[in-house]
Amino acid sequence: MLPSNLLRAKISRGKMRPLYVSLDADMLALAERVTGVYRDSLGKRKGELLERLAEVEGEGYDFKLVRGLAALLERRCVFEAESAVDPMQARTAVFEEASRRRVTSAKERGEVVLALAAKLGVTEEALERTLYSDLDEELVLKGFEPLDPGLLLKRYNLSLTQTLLFKSLRVEFSASGNWKNIFRGVKRFGLIYSVEKNDDGDGRGGYTVSLDGPLSLFKLTDRYGTSVAKLLPMIAASESWRIKAEILSRSRGNRVYTFETESGELKGTIDTSDDWGGPTTKLYDSSVEEKFAKSFASYGSGWSVKREPEPLIAGRHVLIPDFGFEKGGAKVYLEVVGFWTPGYLERKIDKLESIVGVDMVIAVDESLACAKVERLKRKAVVIYYKKEVPVKPVIEHLKEREASMLRTQAGTIRKEDIALDGDVVSLGDIAKEKGVSVESLTLALAGFEADGYVRAGDLFVSKAKLGEIDGKLAGVEMLVDALRIIEASGVREEDGQKVLDALGYTSIWTGMEVEKVRISKSKAASEGAA
Repeated sequence: MLPSNLLRAKISRGKMRPLYVSLDADMLALAERVTGVYRDSLGKRKGELLERLAEVEGEGYDFKLVRGLAALLERRCVFEAESAVDPMQARTAVFEEASRRRVTSAKERGEVVLALAAKLGVTEEALERTLYSDLDEELVLKGFEPLDPGLLLKRYNLSLTQTLLFKSLRVEFSASGNWKNIFRGVKRFGLIYSVEKNDDGDGRGGYTVSLDGPLSLFKLTDRYGTSVAKLLPMIAASESWRIKAEILSRSRGNRVYTFETESGELKGTIDTSDDWGGPTTKLYDSSVEEKFAKSFASYGSGWSVKREPEPLIAGRHVLIPDFGFEKGGAKVYLEVVGFWTPGYLERKIDKLESIVGVDMVIAVDESLACAKVERLKRKAVVIYYKKEVPVKPVIEHLKEREASMLRTQAGTIRKEDIALDGDVVSLGDIAKEKGVSVESLTLALAGFEADGYVRAGDLFVSKAKLGEIDGKLAGVEMLVDALRIIEASGVREEDGQKVLDALGYTSIWTGMEVEKVRISKSKAASEGAA
């Protein structure tokens, strides 16, 4: 984005349009010329560099164009003050000494500088250079990363568009593809938005997104405007796209103009890369969401959590929840409603009310408590928060959903349909075969007994295999030896202890070293085996 005073735009019949540059030979030569000024100014004062840029402007080029290209290149520069001592301290020392001596002539000033130079251990000339070396025009160009002329012009065109959108009241766009990145950007940049799914949409150009423009807000307009501008490269990276915006011109009596453009018009003339030093995206829209995510992770609920999951279709609208939770195929979503305008809140409520068949938790800033929000309790779980979204009610809802899911799945399992095959069968194997979770299978098989098998934790071990293992364990005293025998019999290492428990063995610990643990078979188990 460029400084607003460098925006070049044309106004005609109620429309405003940036004056884009073409990538022809003349413009490429100008871009190379401006880049050359910076390249050749390495080691020189910024004042000298600006004088050379003024010479380029004097050759008939629009000064806003030259300065716009220069503004983009200056972000790739490193300027430093060349000074023998700290410039501010040097000025302070000179001014204080001159005031003390009541200096009234150039000669007396020279004597002050000479005396202080000797005191500071530098030459008189070095001190003179130091006095104002930190002023902008006195800074020295120490480093510069040049840009290919074509890329510089493309970034200039992109920056013109971003600068214009900075003055927008409303921005509407559509695109084909790249929606995952676009929606992520919309959310992470904290933009106030609404999304509609077009009648013919299938995810490829099927959405129209409307953004509240920065000048529609009452505060934080600069930061919000920058966020709108940052979204533009993501939109332009799509195969095809279209943008329409309402632009407010304060210099023309607060008149509103229309700006429209599309990919075919600007194809190949704007930069859509994301590696040119623009501000990075944030993982969270707000500290409220970040605190919630950290608190939720500490609970160890077993539910996976994802920031900005897939968009949800809500009638003709698309809702992008703040969080998605998933476990065993069940999905629950969390939407945090905090930053708002009256129109935004109304649109948000309409979208949430139109969602069908989605398990949604809505966390609402308690300052928004109103009859409109209360309507949502018919469609979702609504919780209110102050400063922080409470994790406990979300966890409780997830537990209820999980329990309901387990009961539903368990109800589909018929014990008579369980047929065991093999010497060792795990509940995990059966659950996979039935397409259900281990938890729901465990619930369904409570009290289940299989002919010819013994239940050992989450294993079913055939009585024949169990008898075989029991015989091999006769006379074995050490736990590690017993586990090796069990594993050699075809039981996984991690399931060895379950088999020992089923056979009635207990472990006797005399220290912390597992190699010294002994095993003992209970008298009742021994008699039963006999």
